[in-house]
Amino acid sequence: MNNGKEAFIQACTDAITTLDTSSTHYLYELKSGEQVYQARHDLCFMQNEDGSPAKLIGLFEPSFIRSYHVELSNHLDHVKTWINQELEEFLIAFNNPDYEF
Repeated sequence: MNNGKEAFIQACTDAITTLDTSSTHYLYELKSGEQVYQARHDLCFMQNEDGSPAKLIGLFEPSFIRSYHVELSNHLDHVKTWINQELEEFLIAFNNPDYEF
């Protein structure tokens, strides 16, 4: 797994389990293929070296954090596994409008 994606999933997992809604979590992909994670209180924009906008491949905002946190009670025996699977599917759905999540 790419370091940016790992950081995104870990940060979102931590935010869900602790109900930390102080930031929106962003995952970008640069033209080089590198994935970059950012957590911001305000809007986040990222650019490639040539100045063109990087591709946003994941955005996890506070409302999602709250929704997933509520669902934790249904998965207490395997919280981390459940969150990881949900975030992986979320990223697939975020990047594929035909994917049913």
